[in-house]
Amino acid sequence: MKQIYLIILLMFAASFHAQAQDAELRDRYEIANVMNSYALSLDTQDYTLLRSIFLVDVEVTIVFDANSPDEGVVQLSGLDNWIKYVRKALEGTSASQHLLGNPMISLTGDTAVVRTDLQATEYYKDKNKPKTTVWGFYETHMVKDRNWKIKKHTLTSIGAE
Repeated sequence: MKQIYLIILLMFAASFHAQAQDAELRDRYEIANVMNSYALSLDTQDYTLLRSIFLVDVEVTIVFDANSPDEGVVQLSGLDNWIKYVRKALEGTSASQHLLGNPMISLTGDTAVVRTDLQATEYYKDKNKPKTTVWGFYETHMVKDRNWKIKKHTLTSIGAE
């Protein structure tokens, strides 16, 4: 009889462990999807989508390398300021493409830190202005309420041409 109870207990433990693994995999998928939605929102200038993946009190930092045409550090607080910055940055572009590398996700409960490599190319409406390509990485802090949302987002440029 003890063996039957032990087998039942082990089956429950295995089932609980499998459910926990499923939840973590689902979270990792959803986090990666937030990053993909971020790139898509920039490339399509979909500000509704962009707004949907950030917290209202988001903190954004952009660190441009010395060779970038936008040299310096930009710091923004709040979603409205972030959206306004992105709109202004993209208004002169006819197209852009943000290519993201595999996200490296550090997950702790309902918080995550994601490092994602980036190559972003912008094509300008002004045909006399050459395209710009930026290489770098994002460090993105997210929290989960019902959905994963970005609470802190940093772009570090490591090169541009």
